[in-house]
Amino acid sequence: MRENDNKKLAEFITRLGKFNDYGSTVSQTLKALETSSTESLRQDNDDVIIFEDTLKGIRAVKEQEFSVESIIAINAQFTGDSDEQPQNPGLLRDGLLRPHTDKTMIKLWPLVNGSLLAYYPPLQVDEWNLKNIVEEWEDSSKTIKDGWLIFAKLAKLQPFQDGNKRTALIAANLAIGALETQDYLMPPSGRKFHPFMNALLGYYGVGLEDGPVSDEVALEEFLAVLGLV
Repeated sequence: MRENDNKKLAEFITRLGKFNDYGSTVSQTLKALETSSTESLRQDNDDVIIFEDTLKGIRAVKEQEFSVESIIAINAQFTGDSDEQPQNPGLLRDGLLRPHTDKTMIKLWPLVNGSLLAYYPPLQVDEWNLKNIVEEWEDSSKTIKDGWLIFAKLAKLQPFQDGNKRTALIAANLAIGALETQDYLMPPSGRKFHPFMNALLGYYGVGLEDGPVSDEVALEEFLAVLGLV
């Protein structure tokens, strides 16, 4: 891979890793790519695992089409030893069959009275849930905006035990062809990352108190943060 390609990939890994507090810099990540060694990365957190599993996820599907199978294949590569990883990589969540590992909730925002709103994703996820998202993509104009909608919808579905935003971002980039072109969809960096995450959580919290009133409004706010509306 050419140096310029490595630079783009290093930035993508660094931005994607922010979902799980990746702390290595783009230059440290670039050195890891160029030397095929993780010694340049921070060793006191999960950076090595995120780095290695992101590369495995990309390689597993780079030559595939965006599909139910490729979405599952990405998450199946997240095998590193970390609390941020799925216990059963690539296995769709079933909160009825496996409540201790698969029943989940996501904290959203505090209320004035001190209570906390939370988003509870579907208790069970099957391949039909993923198929609906894939078909929405196939029926779309396949623009950058549509790619980000794929990311948001997969992230909100929470189809796996863990690694859902990382899975969703790699899958969205597969859909738009960016794993080949390296014109990656990436979360904003610096101060813009928190508004991005807040808008994503707003989409999770549609219909809740202080949350957006509809999916359409929430997704419009999410795309606005990305400068796409």
